[in-house]
Amino acid sequence: MPIVKEPRPLPSPLDYVPPTGMRYEVTARDSFDVLALRPDMQAAGVSSDDLCYFNFKTRNPAEVNWYLYHKVGCRHATRDHKNYVFSPSDDPGVVYLPKPGVIVPVHETKEEPKMNAWLGVVGKTGTMFVVAGIETVGGFVVSLDDISKWMAIGASVNRFGLGWGATGGFAFVFITGVDKPEKLNGWQQGDGDFNLALGENWGKMAKSASKLKKIEPVLKAMAKLGAKTPKMLKTLLKAEPDKYIELVKAVKSVRDYGGLKGDGDPEVFMWDVPWFSGGVEASAFYGLANFNAMWDGTQ
Repeated sequence: MPIVKEPRPLPSPLDYVPPTGMRYEVTARDSFDVLALRPDMQAAGVSSDDLCYFNFKTRNPAEVNWYLYHKVGCRHATRDHKNYVFSPSDDPGVVYLPKPGVIVPVHETKEEPKMNAWLGVVGKTGTMFVVAGIETVGGFVVSLDDISKWMAIGASVNRFGLGWGATGGFAFVFITGVDKPEKLNGWQQGDGDFNLALGENWGKMAKSASKLKKIEPVLKAMAKLGAKTPKMLKTLLKAEPDKYIELVKAVKSVRDYGGLKGDGDPEVFMWDVPWFSGGVEASAFYGLANFNAMWDGTQ
């Protein structure tokens, strides 16, 4: 399915008609690229990107796809299934072109701040022997700003506390304040909640974990995702890009309510994949994590 993102708030209502626009009924031969090649558009220096903004007040491709579906009535996709295309069956199948002499606001755009956030799944194994222990973590995270960007991440967590046992399994991971691997590589994070090896009990404990309350929409989105291993996550997002959009929406909702700062120091949240962890361990400890990260080229 085409990559679609509903703008929030809408840059233009669905009944918006450009005041200086000419009504144009699309055909199967049309696209914004083709329309921009018309002599009158060429003479005015109007690009396909400008036509998108003229009609919808956005240049974001995923948001343009949303308008094409909900406003123009497009239901057919390109061969790569990433975008919608015009068709005679579109209802109402209408876009607007600038009238002759109209100056299109070529540079009128508002850049949305980057989230610098990542979501993914990691495998982990850990042990605790009385007062000390260690846990190793490894997996993949995808950028919530660009689905084509992935990081391979790992961590070694030194535990200090009381307990005994060993655990293993998979965990969801949410990272903020990171725009590229170098920002996370070498980062240390100390946190009593870093490793929550609670297995099946995690669902109950999450409700009372103050650190995770501020990212509750992200927890719910990951729980609904259905990907329980790093490989499953990659496969799912390739096959169903709409799932990625849902994750982006969840993170943006956290950001919009002040629970996420993309320009601060890195922060890592981890919680066990429900019903997908093994081992037996009873421990209370402080974990000091040392992270490593690099661009992942295997996706």
